[in-house]
Amino acid sequence: MAPDYGLPAATASASAPPDDTTERIPLTLMATTDVHGHVLDWDYFQDAPFPADDALGLTRTATAIDEVRAERGAESVVVLDNGDAIQGTPLTYYYGMGDGAPSVLADEVEHPMATAFDAIGYDAQVVGNHEYNYGLDLLSAYEEDLDAPLLGANVVDAATGEPYHEPYTLIEREIGGESVTIGVLGLVTPGVRVWDRGIVEGVLEFRDVVETAEEWVPVVEEQADVVVVLAHTGKGTTPDADYDRTALTEDAARNIATMVPGIDVVVGGHSHNDEPQEVVENVAGEPVLITQPNYWARSVSQVDLSLVADGDGFRVDWSDEAAPTVTPRYGTDGLAESTAVADAVRDAHDTTVAYVDTPVATSTEELLTETSRYEDTPIIEFIGEVQADTVDAALEGTEYAGLPVVSQASPFSRTARFPQGEVTIRDLAGLYIYENTLLGVVLTGREIDDYLEYSARYYVQTPEGAEFDPENGTNAVYPDAPEGVPDYAYDVLTGLDYTIDVSQDLGERVSDLRHPDGTPVGDDECFVLAVNNYRQSGGSDYPHVAEAPVVYDDRLEIRQLLVDWASERGVIDPADFFTENWTLTTEPAEAPTPTPTPTPTGEPSPEPTDAPTPGPRETEPPGPEERQPLVPTDGSTAAVAAVAAIAVVAGAGLLVTRRARRRV
Repeated sequence: MAPDYGLPAATASASAPPDDTTERIPLTLMATTDVHGHVLDWDYFQDAPFPADDALGLTRTATAIDEVRAERGAESVVVLDNGDAIQGTPLTYYYGMGDGAPSVLADEVEHPMATAFDAIGYDAQVVGNHEYNYGLDLLSAYEEDLDAPLLGANVVDAATGEPYHEPYTLIEREIGGESVTIGVLGLVTPGVRVWDRGIVEGVLEFRDVVETAEEWVPVVEEQADVVVVLAHTGKGTTPDADYDRTALTEDAARNIATMVPGIDVVVGGHSHNDEPQEVVENVAGEPVLITQPNYWARSVSQVDLSLVADGDGFRVDWSDEAAPTVTPRYGTDGLAESTAVADAVRDAHDTTVAYVDTPVATSTEELLTETSRYEDTPIIEFIGEVQADTVDAALEGTEYAGLPVVSQASPFSRTARFPQGEVTIRDLAGLYIYENTLLGVVLTGREIDDYLEYSARYYVQTPEGAEFDPENGTNAVYPDAPEGVPDYAYDVLTGLDYTIDVSQDLGERVSDLRHPDGTPVGDDECFVLAVNNYRQSGGSDYPHVAEAPVVYDDRLEIRQLLVDWASERGVIDPADFFTENWTLTTEPAEAPTPTPTPTPTGEPSPEPTDAPTPGPRETEPPGPEERQPLVPTDGSTAAVAAVAAIAVVAGAGLLVTRRARRRV
């Protein structure tokens, strides 16, 4: 028996099925998700429209919406967006963090995404996790520019305990002479608390989406004829019986639909999957429709409902002849771009094009990312060099100045390139497509090795001695990565030399981890890892890094650091920074002959014994509530311990500065 959720007496399961004479009221929901700044069908990185077989953008979405409004009547069409709108293209970067942001914050310029949504006539939106990337002030400015309410029921003000955004909205419509109320509740994946911790920690709390839906759906249902949940969360696969409310599950749209009675339609997103229609049954035995449109406005879900009288209001008709249907409308279906929406954002678009066309440096040769996922390339090491330079300079004069700085980078794009000759902001933005910021954390040699072993799971195991196949040898599939480990979840490190043997089992692939001068890396040596905020906050579940002491965090955006570095030097020459420091192989290395390691006193270390190799740390890393955002510099225990570790390593003569490997 379903628990009592305080539902109205008249529910779909308690009502008599309609007969052939029943009058039905048509209602259409049009929904987008994960637009990520794609208003026009324009690739700012290629300075051209997207290919014809991949047409996209809100300008095409607008055409589909206009067609449905003309066919069914504007009053019977409700338009919704499911979040992640204001991050993802140079357009949104320019007005979110670039030169256009101050004008948006000062209310001198309307945010171009708000302009586009308002021109189309959206009725409600929910915050996505990327809405927080540019800070709460920018988010507030965007929200003020929107005509539609921006929802987020599970986002709570840490100081007051009250919802930070509007939890829900009620949309009133007159359809066929009848008054119909559509209630829309908004929920966002609670992963924001991790991914944008530096922005929201101590300010906002993100509650479990199922728990929040259980609280608010009855409130909405009591006032509405139709209940829609905008859930910026992936569908999820966890059985309801095993759902852990304390885990703040990232992907839970299906759990919301099945565990919380009273919902008619759930709009999912976040996972960037194209899943137009799924019908599930909730705990009360009622059907619920889930739709997830394609990302980047590649499609809009057209959800056609029929409503029938139910007491003093209406309910969704689930009889065979009138059950809800979803028609995904794709940009490739011949939809033309809406000139009205294109004209509305034309000035912002032209400003963005001029911005990305700005020259910043000259490259001495063409640099490509095409092979960066399986071989060391200068263009990826360029990212590592800029990050390491930035952190290295910031640590000068601190107790961490003597530590070697290593740097992580991922092959975000397989098509990015620096042409020989003029390099523009467009070229740099195409290389680094995310608005990540830079941090520095302290890791030991053993932890660096663990980090690299985890990264090496990206490769498909290849028979020993066989030729590695780049087409099929990457993006390995695991239960936690059924679609394959994505390129952005694979890291290479600069500042240390190592080999990845893809013929070996997981956890045994990284070998010959050394300093640039050939000195083996010791387990207890300390390093500073220059790392982006997504990875440092736990993105892709790399070991150690989320718990590691933070010694640098100036909140500088990495893409802008690349632009500044290139602008200051004027020339990008691989000879200045690139040395091949990692290789991929299928040939196991021969066991090295142990050599004496100098001790702090300069004496050789004792001969190896049969004592067991030290294992992982015996103590558990601190939990999130124990971790301090920065390593103290006031002589506290953590700082003293770090400095002591530095002293031991320095005495061993093992510190090799990163600059020593540069060919300048």
